[in-house]
Amino acid sequence: MPQHDKTPSAGEPVWEDFRNGDRDAFAQLYHGHIQQLIAYGMRISGEQQVVKDVIQDLFVELWRSRTHLQSVQSVRGYLLKALRYKLLRNAKVKTRYYAELPDQADPDNAELHRLEAETEQQRKERIRQALLRLPGRQQEVINLRFYHGCTTEEAAEIMAVNYQSAVNLLHRAIVQLREMLGPGLIFMLFILF
Repeated sequence: MPQHDKTPSAGEPVWEDFRNGDRDAFAQLYHGHIQQLIAYGMRISGEQQVVKDVIQDLFVELWRSRTHLQSVQSVRGYLLKALRYKLLRNAKVKTRYYAELPDQADPDNAELHRLEAETEQQRKERIRQALLRLPGRQQEVINLRFYHGCTTEEAAEIMAVNYQSAVNLLHRAIVQLREMLGPGLIFMLFILF
C-alpha cells in the first residue's frame, strides 16, 4: 500500500524551526522520514549499508547548510530527491541503477489459470520478480508512484525529469508488467502492495 506522508510538511513550523537551528525539529524530520528514505534508497541501491551511509551524509549536510536552505513544497519530496541525487553520485550505485535489463516477457505468465491456484505470497513474489526485471528508471517511477504514494508530478521532480518523461516511463513500466504478469496479476500489483 502506498505510504502517505504523515510527517510535517514545509507549510508547518518544523521545517522553519529546523532551518533556524532547532535540534528537536531536526530530529523530528529525521525520525519522521528515515524509514521511507531507507525503503526508497534500497530500491535504488539494493545495499543497506550504502543507503544508511548516504542518508547519514544527507542529514549531516542538511544540518550544516540549514541556514541556506529555502522553504520547500514537500519535505518528503525534497528529502527523496536529495537522497536520489546522492545515491546516483555513488559509483557503485550508478552502475547498478543504469544497467538496463532485457525487455523480455516470461512465457509462463500466459497461463492465467495459475493465478487462481497461487497464494498471496506467491503472487507477491511473482510481482517482485517482474519489477526487478524492469529497467532501473521504470522500477523507480513505479516505486515512487505506487509504493511511496507520490503523484506523477512529484515523481518527475524527484527523478529530475520532466512530467511527460515520467508519464512515459510509468506507461512503459505498466505495459511491460502487463506483458510479464498478465492482466489479472497486474491488477494485483496495485492492491497487494
